Formats: sequence, structure tokens, C-alpha cells
Amino acid sequence: MNVLGIDFGGTKVALRVEGEGGRAEEDRLRIGQGEPADAVLHRTFEASRRLVGQVGGVASVGVSTPGIVFEDRVDLAPNVAGWSELDLGARLRVEFGSVEVAIENDVKAAALAECREGALRGSPVGLYVNLGTGIAIAPVVDGQPLRGAHGAAGEVGYGIVGAVQHWDASTPTLEEYAGGSGLERRIAAAGDVAAHDVAQLVADARSSATAATMWREAVDEIARHLITAALTVDPSRIAIGGGMTRAGSALLDPLSARLAAALPYAPEIVLSQFDADASLRGAVLLARGRA
Repeated sequence: MNVLGIDFGGTKVALRVEGEGGRAEEDRLRIGQGEPADAVLHRTFEASRRLVGQVGGVASVGVSTPGIVFEDRVDLAPNVAGWSELDLGARLRVEFGSVEVAIENDVKAAALAECREGALRGSPVGLYVNLGTGIAIAPVVDGQPLRGAHGAAGEVGYGIVGAVQHWDASTPTLEEYAGGSGLERRIAAAGDVAAHDVAQLVADARSSATAATMWREAVDEIARHLITAALTVDPSRIAIGGGMTRAGSALLDPLSARLAAALPYAPEIVLSQFDADASLRGAVLLARGRA
């Protein structure tokens, strides 16, 4: 039985048709800077028709998307122009007709992949952490990502950085401070650091006191929020994915040390098994659950 998984991201769309016999067809689209949501959907539907035609149809479709998924909209998805104004569910139902469609937040879809088939498999309570342009986590309990009352469980990127004396719209959030784009803005503001991505920042930290301080401060803030999350759900394992994992041991070693020092029962910290494809794998599993 064939299924289709679609993973919408801030800069790309990944699609995968997968059959029970192991046959798979994939396609990947780049999202242009400022490209409107309607255009992204149009190109995605064209690509999905090509893939589905190659295998002779699909029984169900799974979709992962940034933001908080509701029946008639997707909230808090600013990276694609107009995405939050789309009735994504309705557009998908029109496109795929009678075929069952399941939609989930991208980080929760990634967590589903990791707990069913990846780095969190066999862990009754785990934590999937996405560290990239955005920052979010997904607690996993008994093989199922925790969604929360509004589907917003684990949106720690909105957490506040440092001590707050006057809390207003200018108060920095974790994502703005330590996420990939936030780090790039801080790098640019520093002036004497030439780095434009996480890997380069880590390389610069070996010779630049400014870069070393910026990296340490970002990791410290991430660790502070992960300590609170770990105290809340008591995971046995934390799987970390996202673009910041390109920093390798410069990220994992200090995070492990900080959590081990602060927690009464420190979890094992590992890399995501599916890495950049975790959300797409989760979308395929969502589709399999509806097939």
C-alpha cells in the first residue's frame, strides 16, 4: 500500500512516496525568498501528482508543517509569506479528494519518527529537540509525542532569555537569541566575527573571544531551557536534531555537561537518527497510520 509524505519547511519542501515493498520515490523543492504560500502549494501539488503517478496512486497522505496545526489554519508559521492565512487542511483535502490526510507540526512529526524508528526508540519517556533556525522540543511518552491543549506543547523557542525586569515585546526569546537566525544577527552585530552560520561560528570560537562568548551564551541558554523541560517530563534520552548539530561535540559536550550537573537523573543525549529528514519520515509514518 503506497503512502505520500510531505514535509513543508521554511526554505524547502520534501516529498516521499513509499510502498510496503520498500519502493520509494522522492522530490525536493526550494522555496524562494518571499515566495507566497499559494505558489509553494501549487508547486508542491504538481510535484506530488508526478510522484503519485509514478506509483499508481496512494492510500493516504501525511503532512508536516511549521506552526501550530488547527482544523482551519496553521498558527505561528512566519517563515513562508501567507502560510498562517492558508486553510491548509481544506486545500489538502481538495487536492487529494477522498484520500485520507493527516497534518502535524514538523517538530512533533520528527519526534514521531525518532520514537518509532529512530534515536528515541525503546525510550518510554524521551525528548526530541530541534535546534536550527527555530528552536522547539517535543516530549514523547509511550511512543506518542505530547501535543498539549492547543498543539503547542514544547514551543520553548518562545521562552524568555535571562532575568526579566521589564517584560514587554522587546524582551528576547530563546529562538531570537540562540536559534540559527538569531545567532546570525548577533554575529553580524558583533562586527569583528566573520561567521555566517553555526559551523563557522564554532570554528571562529577557537581564535575569537567574541565568537567563543557568543557560542557559550547560546548553549547556556539552550541548556537552561532543556533543564526545565527535563525536570518536567524526566526523559531517559534526549535526541537532538536541526542545523545546529553541525557544531558536533562543541554543542553536545557542553549540553551534556550542563544537564548532568543540574539534573538528579541526567538523560542520555544523542543525535537524531534521521537528521534533516526526521520531519519527512514522520510525515510518512503519519500517512501509514491513516492507510
